Amino acid sequence: MKLMILDGNSIANRAYYGVRMLNAPDGTPTNAVFGFLAILQRLLDAGAPDALCVAFDLAAPTFRHMRYEGYKAQRKPMPDELAAQMPVLKSLLAAMGVKQLSAEGWEADDILGTVARICEEGGWDCDIVTGDRDSFQLISAKTEIIHIKTARGRTETIAYTPERFREEYGFAPPLMVDLKALMGDASDNIPGVPGIGEKTALDLVRRFGRVEDIYARLAELDIKDSVRKKLAAGEESARMSYELATISREAPVDFSPDAALWQLPHTPELYDELNRLGFKRFIDKWGLEPDAEGEAASEAAAALPELELSADEMLERINRAEYIAVLPLGGLNSLAICDGEAVFTAAQLTAGEDWDRLVDAIFSDGVKKVTHGLKDFMRMALEENVEPAGFVFDTELAAYVLDPTESAYPLDRLSQRFLGAERPEAEAVRALYPALEGALEEAGALALYRDIELPLCRVLADMELAGFLVDRRALAEYGESMVAGINLLQERIWAAAGHEFNINSPKQLGEVLFDELMLPAGKKTKTGWSTNADVLEKLRGKHPII
Repeated sequence: MKLMILDGNSIANRAYYGVRMLNAPDGTPTNAVFGFLAILQRLLDAGAPDALCVAFDLAAPTFRHMRYEGYKAQRKPMPDELAAQMPVLKSLLAAMGVKQLSAEGWEADDILGTVARICEEGGWDCDIVTGDRDSFQLISAKTEIIHIKTARGRTETIAYTPERFREEYGFAPPLMVDLKALMGDASDNIPGVPGIGEKTALDLVRRFGRVEDIYARLAELDIKDSVRKKLAAGEESARMSYELATISREAPVDFSPDAALWQLPHTPELYDELNRLGFKRFIDKWGLEPDAEGEAASEAAAALPELELSADEMLERINRAEYIAVLPLGGLNSLAICDGEAVFTAAQLTAGEDWDRLVDAIFSDGVKKVTHGLKDFMRMALEENVEPAGFVFDTELAAYVLDPTESAYPLDRLSQRFLGAERPEAEAVRALYPALEGALEEAGALALYRDIELPLCRVLADMELAGFLVDRRALAEYGESMVAGINLLQERIWAAAGHEFNINSPKQLGEVLFDELMLPAGKKTKTGWSTNADVLEKLRGKHPII
């Protein structure tokens, strides 16, 4: 039997800084909650445990704060956008039936250690999921640490067994406490021994073992005199740091693995919770269904009528509309159209001899059109010798310009985010046009979209139709070098900022540059500081982060 316990605050924090900003239809920030669920789902896909629980920190001081006043004193308060998501996350976990653990005066790490001990004593295996390395001291034959690292929207997981830990560090997992006692831990403000850095501390622990043994034999150790003097002067700090770094395995939690046995509940309540947050991905993944009455009422309120029209009726509507949405239904011989009043289908099979007349009108320059995936639609038309004119907007391309870090831009997700509810596809595309155009203007990206990105669709469609030869291996190698370069620059940016943040988030970047580093401010929009290329160019040379 296996239990999995997640370090709630640690994973939520990694998700917040590693996932772009997201908002529920009601405006509630949700990126940390979404990222947390995505990490959990990835772990479940790799192998679902028999029992599942999450440990959370509480705001109250712990026994470590009582022992050392400076413990975590340097930490900034939790960002407001993350703090607002913690109750949302806990409410969602409750709806999922996941047991949550916390204890006043104790940290989540102590709960992790206590739960791991209880599992080991009961013959259970225990997987501890965390983004921190503090828990590495808990690794044993029955307890693995699943270490989470999230950056640029991608999550990496590394499973640490005793063998994997020893291979990386060169000593047994319990000695992680001794390493921290010597080198300290800047993230927790644990002082360690002044003047002893990570390299020296690693060497000392690998060669001589425990802090207790190092000080018992300090006079005879084969080390530099300068290191010996630092150790002697910092003995009291080392022993206190050892206490601070040691995870308690006796936290006062009433827990048994059997009480955390878990299977995902398929309830309308969980559906409602996820739907309220706009998390359709998880609704679909978990096969959740709404309450039948609520679903019927929602559909009745949202959808425009679907009409069966003659070719002449379609032409009349198409020419009368301010603009229409057009989507191919598998190919150019069947098109879904929305004129803002209804949704209808133009199909070659039913239009017969009127089909050419319909196609000429639909693709004419005089009819303003919006679609989703313009480049592919244009290529499809060109393959049929149809000139695709009159397209004024592509909702997929607009979503990409607003956030190029996403891997896909499905209409259901865009509808939830910008319209507040999912709609039929053609209707959604038409309604998204003004919403996304406004978002582009607010972000200062409308000119880029209109003057460069949208015209490029035709160029790319022509190129794809013509085709060209590429060296796939060279292209892949170049891509890998670009990713490595980006990762290196990201590490340098984080070092200059003093902490990790999502560099692809204009909001978080603006907060770092103008609120934290106090650089000369550019203009401020409704959503935060402007961080476009012009603003950043003016800051060149004013700070190493630029």
